[in-house]
Amino acid sequence: MSEFKLNQSQLEAVRHGSGPLLIIAGAGTGKTTVVTERIRYLIENKHASPTEILALTFTEKAAREMEERVDRILPYGMTETWITTFHAFGDRLLRKEALEIGLSPGFKLMTQAETIIFFRNNLFQFELNYYRPLGNPGKFIEALLTHFDRLRDEDISPNQYLEWAVGKSQKHKGKSDEEKTETEKNLELAYAYLKYEELKVKEGVIDFSDLIAGSLKLFRQRKNILQEYRSRFKFILIDEFQDTNFAQNELTQLLAAEHKNITVVGDDDQAIYRFRGAAVSNIIQFRNTYPEAKIVVLTGNYRSTAAILDTAYRLIQNNNPDRLEERENIDKKLTPERRLKGEAVQFLFEERVEDEAEAVVKKIRDLAAADSGQHKKYAWKDFAILLRANNHSEPFVKALARAGVPYQFLGPGRLFKQKEVKNLIAYLKFLSENDNSVALYRVLSMVEFDIPVRDLAALLNFSKRLGLSLYEGIDTISAHHRQLADHWSLKSNYRMYLPYLSQKTVDTVNKFILMAEKHLGDAKNDTAGQILYSFLEDTGILRNLTEYKTALEEKEAVNISRFFDKLKSYEAGHEDASIFAVSDWIDMSMELGESPLAADSDWTGNDAVNLLTVHSSKGLEFPVVFLVNLVSERFPTRERADRIPIPDELIKEILPEGDYHLEEERRLFYVGATRARDRLYFTSAKYYGEGKRERKISPFVSEALGKLPDRPLHEADQLNLLNWQKSEVKTPVSDRPPIEYLSYSQIGTYLTCPLQYKYRYIIRIPVPQSGAASFGSSMHLALQKFYELYKKGEKPDEMKLLRLLDEAWIPLGFGTKKYEEKMKAKGREMLSAYFEKAFDPKVQVADLEKLFRIKLTPGLKLGGKIDRVDMLTDGRLEIIDYKTGKKPGEKEIKNNLQMTVYALAAEDSGIYNKKPEQVVLSFYFLATGDKMSTSRTKADLEKAGEKIIATAKDIDGSLFEAKVGPWCTFCDFKMICEAWQ
Repeated sequence: MSEFKLNQSQLEAVRHGSGPLLIIAGAGTGKTTVVTERIRYLIENKHASPTEILALTFTEKAAREMEERVDRILPYGMTETWITTFHAFGDRLLRKEALEIGLSPGFKLMTQAETIIFFRNNLFQFELNYYRPLGNPGKFIEALLTHFDRLRDEDISPNQYLEWAVGKSQKHKGKSDEEKTETEKNLELAYAYLKYEELKVKEGVIDFSDLIAGSLKLFRQRKNILQEYRSRFKFILIDEFQDTNFAQNELTQLLAAEHKNITVVGDDDQAIYRFRGAAVSNIIQFRNTYPEAKIVVLTGNYRSTAAILDTAYRLIQNNNPDRLEERENIDKKLTPERRLKGEAVQFLFEERVEDEAEAVVKKIRDLAAADSGQHKKYAWKDFAILLRANNHSEPFVKALARAGVPYQFLGPGRLFKQKEVKNLIAYLKFLSENDNSVALYRVLSMVEFDIPVRDLAALLNFSKRLGLSLYEGIDTISAHHRQLADHWSLKSNYRMYLPYLSQKTVDTVNKFILMAEKHLGDAKNDTAGQILYSFLEDTGILRNLTEYKTALEEKEAVNISRFFDKLKSYEAGHEDASIFAVSDWIDMSMELGESPLAADSDWTGNDAVNLLTVHSSKGLEFPVVFLVNLVSERFPTRERADRIPIPDELIKEILPEGDYHLEEERRLFYVGATRARDRLYFTSAKYYGEGKRERKISPFVSEALGKLPDRPLHEADQLNLLNWQKSEVKTPVSDRPPIEYLSYSQIGTYLTCPLQYKYRYIIRIPVPQSGAASFGSSMHLALQKFYELYKKGEKPDEMKLLRLLDEAWIPLGFGTKKYEEKMKAKGREMLSAYFEKAFDPKVQVADLEKLFRIKLTPGLKLGGKIDRVDMLTDGRLEIIDYKTGKKPGEKEIKNNLQMTVYALAAEDSGIYNKKPEQVVLSFYFLATGDKMSTSRTKADLEKAGEKIIATAKDIDGSLFEAKVGPWCTFCDFKMICEAWQ
């Protein structure tokens, strides 16, 4: 768009001379054009040379597009212009001036995954107590690093944080235990923050937030360098200013302090990145910083119809008074330059989320197939389904696939989660951890090995029955069939348990074992990339990659190629590129969602329906948009605070008057709505997932539409749809017997995730023992043996108890010998404290590790094992369960299902025959030395029994679908779970 095509407001912004300028650019008002035209205006009118302009934005894509536009409109190019992201600016600045602040000029910039690995590798160099729990020392690593990032976003240095924490500790001297605990945690955080900075300098590494923090430090400590850059950049332009954080704003203020030729472009109504540290107050407070600033408001919208714009405006006014429109007394209502009223925004409401997805797909098919006389016919790529979160996509993906509608999932990089790449990662994981049966199960399930499901189940059952990992199991089978007389397994009597397998499967297993042994041997010297290339050759995958015949096969080939490109890049930047290091890096990257883009990243030319999150849709537009899952707790979401929040008194951002979480969610909804050009649909349903609670329609729907929408249910249409679905939906396996036995662990697992239950208790995939589990088992076993000796009349002795821990110690899953030794020492410390504080030489121990099995119904038994049962002097029974983890709150203890199960057992006439009031239920927390006791009523037990029976019925009829949630990150089966995205 050349200058003569600009509207009056755009021209006013472009031709502004010197001094601060705030351009409030609403959605679709051509802000990028205005920024690039302003750069051209400043150069052509001799206000500045190309090298005297600094243009900052937030994404590499936006910077690249801006640079390309500027290059096109200026005849002599812009090769020396600084058009860049904030972080790229910091990187360029620090590499040039690093020595000035004690940095190595060759510093390595760590990715988020590398940052976590770095912290974990140095974990025991930090003086941590609360934030390094013994049972799970890495539990708070991500939270700590996020906290340090947020501190730098708020421009709080380690020394400032430490000064605050020390001051706080002095104020709290002599205060309550709770305040003392908070003080200790604050000091722990402050010293950890300081230590983290020291370690990075020592190792010559930095993380992303250091790029801005380091630039600020440089300019503040070296005034001559600040002056040099102030003189260089006569004009500063900042795009998407509403997305800047406090530290980035401070940086630009330092650079513009003298000439004040700063142009910021943004829209407070599109500020949606608070979770990344963005401060909407920067744009709202701009005139406080620069009272003389000129304001230009762009309201001419070149994208949407009047109906869509009116709907969006009606919604966003609910954020008043925390908006520039109110603060500056300006008009921000967008007007359509297309001069089209357009169709009213429609609301689709269905019974279940699956019906909602089907309704969306039906509408897409109707619009795509419409006659030109009825509607404009749309291509598949003209449709966008906007989600609040990536894990809400599954029903829509399934509905599109069933209908044969092409689709593509956009958003964060997903290369590591593509099926064909995940298979390679699983093989790498298996090689680096031979006992990882989950990873090996995925590998053996690959089509290249073609092992029948029955044989795969037989391999799993054989391994599980003999307590072997899956690798040990198939290695044993292979040794038997190859008649290896000296094989370790033949020393045990495993021969009689060998399963019947087809000859083809036996041959496959033999070949696999030989291949794995070869690759394990090569792994001593070869990189992970070299090993995986051999795997492709040995399995025939490599040959197939070069002979693809379909678009899907081509996509898989491209994804594998990109994966090897990433491995090559990793090898170039890391001295250790072994299977262990690379597996660790990929693990962390997958958990963080830091995966590179897959083959569909260049999506604009693909004729496919687009699925993406609302956040990912920022800056894009589509003719037809569906905003879906518009119910409470999904959109808006619940507020999720940082696990380690910054203390309020340290926050420098000026917070809004209203509910800032709800206001941000409303802005996000506004962004989603304003992506639509021609048509906009809001959709929701009554029920989501396996939930039986009806969800409320999002308040944003009524705010946008100006009324509570009708909720029509078209029974005939739904009946037809359900009949059609019936043949598509998977049914439970018909020969699976009904549930006859449940334990507390099984119940908890199923309620967390039905698919996890299936993997653990039906397919029974073996999982390696974790360090926390080994520690807990060792402590339980030591106490069991101690009280067994006590019951036999032996004199109790603290040293005997500690020796029993040595004898019971399970050295599995700790990762490093150093960590294992630390845990063992802590275990000894806990047991010594237990003996001194909690051991009662007069206690009457009735039972230890008491196994029970009680009937809830004629066909259902409930079972488990109780750590210890004591008979009290007043005739009551005390059930004791040892815990090595942290102590929960009283409410959690009161509602604890495990203790309720134990109380049900105590009531049973065949076990203890005790009334609920005769039973004391106690948790003993070995880490703190605290005992927390509770009780249950008859009503509690009846209610729990009903819940367990209902759960058993649910399991009997379950399809075992994945339940996505925060627990997915820690799930043992995520390597084989396609829902883990």
